[in-house]
Amino acid sequence: MEQYYRLPRDVVGDDPELLAYWDAMPGVAQLNLLKSNITVSSLGELKQLAAHFAPGSGGTTI
Repeated sequence: MEQYYRLPRDVVGDDPELLAYWDAMPGVAQLNLLKSNITVSSLGELKQLAAHFAPGSGGTTI
């Protein structure tokens, strides 16, 4: 069985603004989003998720 790893584009699509913000996000937030099945369509949504999954935010992993 072949294993599939999600890429940032699988989470945020091809939007350059979302990809730029993705690059600035904490690694733990990126990792948790990559491990989830979440997809993001707006910058506000991505910022909320980044804050939720950032260290010290009190958020939990998926």
